[in-house]
Amino acid sequence: MLQFDTFPHPVPALRHVYPFAVNLRSALIALGEDTVIAPLVPRQQFPEMPGRLSPIVTIDDAEYVVVVEKLTTVPVRSLPRRIANISAYRESILGAIDLLFFAV
Repeated sequence: MLQFDTFPHPVPALRHVYPFAVNLRSALIALGEDTVIAPLVPRQQFPEMPGRLSPIVTIDDAEYVVVVEKLTTVPVRSLPRRIANISAYRESILGAIDLLFFAV
């Protein structure tokens, strides 16, 4: 599994709100059986531009917001099949994480 691989949300009951999740852990850091994910929300669910804390990404011609303030860990084995890799948005995702944790 690669960093920025995107999957259907691992909790089926949450997929109506968060259809997808993105793996944020580096493939070089394989500690334990868990990984760190952030949920993705359809862009139209945000009434205003979400700003730098919530980067917008595109998957299959649809826009989603990466909700980094809802980071969580899940067992790697709970992630369904990969549907995309959004590494093209690396800079904006890492910028949001920097803002969340370091206010930069």
